[in-house]
Amino acid sequence: MILALLQRYWLNFAVIILLGVVFTSGSLMGAKRTEAAWKLKWAERDEADAKAHSQRLLEARIEEQRRQGEIDEIRQQANQQISAVQQDADRAHAASRGLHQHADRLARKLAERERACAAGTAGAGQTKTSGSELLAELFRSADQRAGEMARAADEARARGLACQAAYNTIQSAEIK
Repeated sequence: MILALLQRYWLNFAVIILLGVVFTSGSLMGAKRTEAAWKLKWAERDEADAKAHSQRLLEARIEEQRRQGEIDEIRQQANQQISAVQQDADRAHAASRGLHQHADRLARKLAERERACAAGTAGAGQTKTSGSELLAELFRSADQRAGEMARAADEARARGLACQAAYNTIQSAEIK
């Protein structure tokens, strides 16, 4: 029975099979063409993305180098200011040493006079520290501490100004 059907409709079956093969091959060729077109579009997009990424990296590096240059310049200026502060502090310390020596001489003279005046008094000892010597020592300690504090304050100010300048440089660059 199948054989009889095949003999009778073999031409119809052949046309159906031929149409199926043609349709399938056309579909496969169309799919390959579409896939090739999409691959080309994706490759072009990937290439454009890579170029844009490289450009952004280059711009970021240039900006980073510019900022670092400005910060290095600020750091150099701050180091110069701190060096000047330290030199000023050293000069002030040298001047205060001379002042301390003069105060010590005056204190010794006053102490000798006090001792000479007190020599006639019963029970007055030679080893007792005089008020002028105490005042000279107090002056020396206060002046030394004030010098240390002034030096620290000047250095902190110079460092703070450098930090502020670096921050302003970065802040102004971000606004642009």
